[in-house]
Amino acid sequence: MEIAVIGAGPAGLRVAERTASAGYETVVLEKKSVIGKPVQCAGIVSPRVISLTETNSVVTKPKKAIIHSPSGNELVIKAKNDQAIIIDRAQFDRELADKAIRAGAEIKLASPVKKIKKSSGCGKKIYFSHNGQKKTISPDVIVGADGPGSIVRRSEKLPSPDKIMPAVQALVPDEGKDVHIHLGKNVAPGFFLWDIPSRTGRLIGLASSDGNTFQYLQNFLRSKGLEKKVIAYLSGTIPLGDMVESVKDDLMLVGDSACHVKPMSGGGIYFGLKAADMCSDVLINAIEENDTSKERLKEYHEHWHNDIGKNIMRGMRARTIFENLSDEDLDKMIQMFQKERTRKVIEEMGDIDNPSRLIKPLLKASPDLLKFTGPVIKSFF
Repeated sequence: MEIAVIGAGPAGLRVAERTASAGYETVVLEKKSVIGKPVQCAGIVSPRVISLTETNSVVTKPKKAIIHSPSGNELVIKAKNDQAIIIDRAQFDRELADKAIRAGAEIKLASPVKKIKKSSGCGKKIYFSHNGQKKTISPDVIVGADGPGSIVRRSEKLPSPDKIMPAVQALVPDEGKDVHIHLGKNVAPGFFLWDIPSRTGRLIGLASSDGNTFQYLQNFLRSKGLEKKVIAYLSGTIPLGDMVESVKDDLMLVGDSACHVKPMSGGGIYFGLKAADMCSDVLINAIEENDTSKERLKEYHEHWHNDIGKNIMRGMRARTIFENLSDEDLDKMIQMFQKERTRKVIEEMGDIDNPSRLIKPLLKASPDLLKFTGPVIKSFF
């Protein structure tokens, strides 16, 4: 029984490690020539990711986050516990790759998949190139972990993301241990700008609902006198949506290819890893039962949809409202969060993987939030 995992990001590598550990021949096809580079992620994760992976890639554990409103007001959040951790994303991916290889998986780099077709017999055939040479394999099962523009998803005509947001970030040689978040229509409409420490400087990046990400980033860098200090630009895309289908006969989607992303922050590592564990558990059991049909693999879709899928759906509803908030609304929200009782709730109960758990405590601390955030609040229930 051969399993082909398309994509060597965290989700794909996690599946590969687990299926190889179970004794199944596993090959990973990755279009990049180096694991983890170029970096397309800010690298902010929750402590849950550290626990799941036992990674040694931690760069820092910021104790302070400063949220800047459109008018310049600042909300300073001092974390009581490790609510957010910054990792070296390239090192993190390499660690996951090493684990997959030690478990017995084969990783083929510089191996972009060109197309997937039904083979003349049963199953599917993958057409890819490896170091410039055309190759084909006919695995028994395909796991698509190949990101927002997944060729696996498109080849099988599975649903596309509701929205794909372009994102860009710049590495600059500045110092500082705090996390900064900037809000506003002139900074990052429909999303936010992040300014966070990294191993080699600071990463300043954003996504935007109108797609003019690079121009907004340039404007911000210029306003800080950093436009000529950029070491490197990094870009990527954020898939948003609630996937109604993620399996077919002998095929499963996981990670960004299945929109396993938090809609309000764009983070996908934790959701991708959780889904990868669900995916590999169902796949291993299905193989042992000699049944990898769509009906059997639907257990995986139902499992993740009833778990992280609930947070994704709530986040999508909240995002719709957030994108329509004016700068004045955002300013008022920050002012309310500045109140001591409200701020303490965020500091003590903040959870970047599950922000909805803050809603009831926040309303109790500051009932005035309902005046202009009522639709946002309701979208979480």
